[in-house]
Formats: sequence, C-alpha cells, structure tokens
Amino acid sequence: MLPADGIEIEIVLSGICGTDLAVLSGREEGQVGIVRGHEAVGVVVNVGAGVTRTRKGMRVVVDPNEYCGNCEHCKSAKTHLCSGDSNAGLNIAGVNKHGTFAERFMTRECFVHCIPDDMSWETAVLIEPVACILNNIEQASIKAGERVLLLGSGPMSLVAQLLLRAMGVYTRATDLNTFRIKFGRSLGLDIVRPEELEQPGQPLEKFDVVIDTVGHQLEAAASVVGRGGRIVLFGFNGNYKYSLPVKHFLVNAISIIAAGEYNQHFPQALRIAHKLPDLGKLVTHRYPLEAYSAVFDSLLNDPSAPTVKSVFTPNPKHLSR
Repeated sequence: MLPADGIEIEIVLSGICGTDLAVLSGREEGQVGIVRGHEAVGVVVNVGAGVTRTRKGMRVVVDPNEYCGNCEHCKSAKTHLCSGDSNAGLNIAGVNKHGTFAERFMTRECFVHCIPDDMSWETAVLIEPVACILNNIEQASIKAGERVLLLGSGPMSLVAQLLLRAMGVYTRATDLNTFRIKFGRSLGLDIVRPEELEQPGQPLEKFDVVIDTVGHQLEAAASVVGRGGRIVLFGFNGNYKYSLPVKHFLVNAISIIAAGEYNQHFPQALRIAHKLPDLGKLVTHRYPLEAYSAVFDSLLNDPSAPTVKSVFTPNPKHLSR
C-alpha cells in the first residue's frame, strides 16, 4: 500500500549511467542485492491519498536523491549533504535503495517532476545528468567566455558540452572512442584524441577550467589548467589516487572543485533542457530490460563500442506518447 505522499510509476526509459557501470566493475562500492538505475522517466499509475499536485497518467522524471528533510543539512537547504535517518546518509535510488531498472518504481511526490508535453522521453531521461552538470557548473563558477577542457566524452561529458556551449563557454574535449569523437563532432562539438592537445612546435594550450569526467585524469588536468584555474572532479573511480604537487597548485593558484550531489536542480534542469535541441540525440541505444546481462557485458568489456547513451525500456507501450 502506498504511503500518503507515495507515487507509483511505470518506468518508460531508464538510463545506464557510468556510476552503474563503476559499481558493476568494482570501481565503486555498491550494496549487494540492490536494483540499479537512477536516471528514469515514466508514467504515474498510482498515487497516495495525500498527493496534491501529481495525478495518474502524468509523465514524470524521477529525482533519485531522496533526502530526509529533517537533518541539519536539509534544514539549511543543503539537501545534497543530507545525513539521512540515523545518520545513514542520503538515500539514492540504485545505489543504497532499489532503483529504476525495473518495470515499476515507488517514491514520494516531492521526488517527481512533471515532464512538459513538448519534451521527448529521450530528452527527459537526461534531466538527471543535466542537474548533475548544473551543480558542477555552479560550484566551479563557470561563466560565458571562459575556456573549458573536458577529459573524456562519454554521455555526461557530452551533456556538459551542449550545456556549456549554450552558455557561451568555449569547450574542447578529448576521447579515445572513435565513434564518440565523430558523434560529438556531428553536433558541432570540438572533440579530439588526447595526444592532439599537443601540437608540435607550439606551447601547450591552457584552459580556465578542466573537468575530469573519467575519474583518473588529475595529472593530465594539472598539466593543462591555466594559472588561477579550476579542476573539477566529476568522474567516479574509487580505486584512483593522486599525489598532489602542492607547491605547483599553490604557486599557480589552482583550485580543485568537488561539487558532490546536486541540490534542488531539477526544475532548472527541466527549463534548460528546452534550450538544448540536441540533447535527446545522445540516446543512441534502447534495450528491453530482460537483455540487461548482455548489455552490461558489452558496455563493460568494449570501450570502443559505438554507443553514447544506452537506456532500458521496461514499458515500451508508452513510447508513442
């Protein structure tokens, strides 16, 4: 039975994130027996008696970060730092509670947001990544006219590049995957192989901000960030360690930004997604939920696979809406 503020959703698309793959590969810790998945959109099929703004049949996007609302951090409007009930930490769908790689998902009304009628499912399923990017942009104080280098051009990086471009920020990015390089260039993005950052006979180009979307590129980031610049930690790799050259960072006034989880960014992310016409194009592959084993094997074992964003389609009957 649903709680008073409960929402039950039939999942239409659920995106496969780098965090999901990091847990499955052992690069990140994950609770055993937890259903993964945290980027999801779907149709409301049931609501609790106390629900006021959500009704059956609505298309919604899920905020997977279920803050408690009662701890010191939540009361200070820092829900991304929620210490949770009994100091157990923030509840995150697909990480420490059952997620959205399922036909149905239950949450509370405050963690769902209505999808505009003119927004595609493919664009909407990337709202959670947009929220992540917005949080990092804000924490790093990135502004129009600056030069940003993104190390890696996976789905999150491509979302960031589209968003930063719309802000008037110059971006350049690297990747080893030939398909992703060509795909990004087809969207008008500047993506090169890492070795192409160095041109014979020319000084190494420096950037105002360098974003490590891979999770183990701090040494490379430190070599190309300019004086007074910022390095943003974005990719997850729990096994990576970096010996910080303290004097170099001090003398050159280089900051390291660790933004953490997003904080109430979903409404803003929904508004901004309307300004990113190419966003939905990042969803290149759709799979039935029962194909999960083969899908994960392919994504984990073939770094050159010709994919960008892959999603599961647990309830394809809704895709025509």
